[in-house]
Amino acid sequence: MCYCTAKAQPVTDISENLVLPSKATSIAFFWQGDTIGSKWEEHTAILLPVKLKNCSKLFFMQFDLGAPNSLFYKNKLAAIQAKYPKAIPPGESDNKLTNFSFTIDKKQILAKQIEVKQFDSSGINWLDKKSIEIIGTIGVDLIDGKVAMIDYPNQKITISQAIATKLKSKLILTDFIYVQKRILLPAIIKNKQTVLYFDTGSSMFELLTDKKTAQSLAVADSQVVQSKVKSWNNYLTANTIPSNDSIEINGSKTAIRKVTFIDGISNSQAEQMMKMGIGGMTGNKLFLAYTLIIDTKNKKFGLLR
Repeated sequence: MCYCTAKAQPVTDISENLVLPSKATSIAFFWQGDTIGSKWEEHTAILLPVKLKNCSKLFFMQFDLGAPNSLFYKNKLAAIQAKYPKAIPPGESDNKLTNFSFTIDKKQILAKQIEVKQFDSSGINWLDKKSIEIIGTIGVDLIDGKVAMIDYPNQKITISQAIATKLKSKLILTDFIYVQKRILLPAIIKNKQTVLYFDTGSSMFELLTDKKTAQSLAVADSQVVQSKVKSWNNYLTANTIPSNDSIEINGSKTAIRKVTFIDGISNSQAEQMMKMGIGGMTGNKLFLAYTLIIDTKNKKFGLLR
């Protein structure tokens, strides 16, 4: 469904593909910013700090719940292997790594199988020790069958087997749709019940929807700001409009400051999403004041201010 990142990864059925420590695991994350149009946007992506064995450099992977499965970028791994041959196992398939260990924020992760996919032609800037090198994507398989607490104010993700009893008493838990590692959160927009595809990889957008819905939520006579959004090898045009409206999610109203629609997707894609009852997509920006709890095992979610 993803308007702007166009993930086309197959959904695998590997049981617990990413193996984490048995206890609750907390991971610190960092925001990557970028200039969108002529303005600086602080929250364009969530980055997780990653270290590989036998390699001294700190890398990053994007936390992207629009991707069902995690993956490494082939061009980045090739550059790492050229300088640190022992960091990447020799003789592995060009398209995947098996039983590959690495750390995320010093927490040991075992990938039973992880895809390797060409992203672009860039290598690694070894000369700049402070360079932000993004070598892959961490997808839904990190939290599949588990509970994820995304604490946006404190920039921390905690992954556990169940919602703690003390925390559960503070939450209103709402059912959500979880199918093929896609997270669809129920919401009410303009008094209409719908679902929103939750995609942390589309961080900069509070609400990404169709043009008609976007215009109905927009401030009258407001100016549309256009920006280019890369979708793998393609570029789409994002049209963002100021809003002073709100949507209802998890039993309470959440204000929307901006709403966006995309030029460049086909009419058939948009029509298919509407027929499926998907009213749009939301990323991190809608929840910046909250801790978002997602229980993929029991298909429940909640929000804490």
